Amino acid sequence: MVARIVRSADVAPQPWANGGGTTRELLRADDGAWRVSLADVVGDGPFSPFPGRHRLLTVVDGPVLALVVDGVEQVVEPRRPFAFDGAAEVGASVPEGPVRVLNVIADPAVDAFVTVLELGRSSALPIADDQAALVLQGRALAGEVGAAVCDLVVGPGEVSGRCTLAVLTLQRRRT
Repeated sequence: MVARIVRSADVAPQPWANGGGTTRELLRADDGAWRVSLADVVGDGPFSPFPGRHRLLTVVDGPVLALVVDGVEQVVEPRRPFAFDGAAEVGASVPEGPVRVLNVIADPAVDAFVTVLELGRSSALPIADDQAALVLQGRALAGEVGAAVCDLVVGPGEVSGRCTLAVLTLQRRRT
């Protein structure tokens, strides 16, 4: 099966209420249990709270993102996922300039993971139906179709090509 591609350039950015950035929603579960977006953080300000959810963000472009999460300072470095409670009071700043963030917001019944991988020229990565891969660098292929930087390849399927990917897994807990 060939994975589908969501091209971030085709998704209109939505401004944040505080004016500190924009968000492009790339993917959402049919039942609303999770969503995946790309956020451009261009200024300092608060993050919107999402009570009853958990968040996982990864800086995918730009320098560092400084956060204060419930009074605790955190520095989120590029390509290092950072998880926090969606109900937390979060202030963000961009001390070294704007950043682009891969943002996953999920309800408690969904475990979200992000793993950054580099594929070699002849490598292929199978992605399951609960996975997607954001192209961070290089050019990826989903079957014969090219995926550029910031495009999201949605499983099931396979990703190949010389590229760096942020692989998301959104695994529902079994009850």
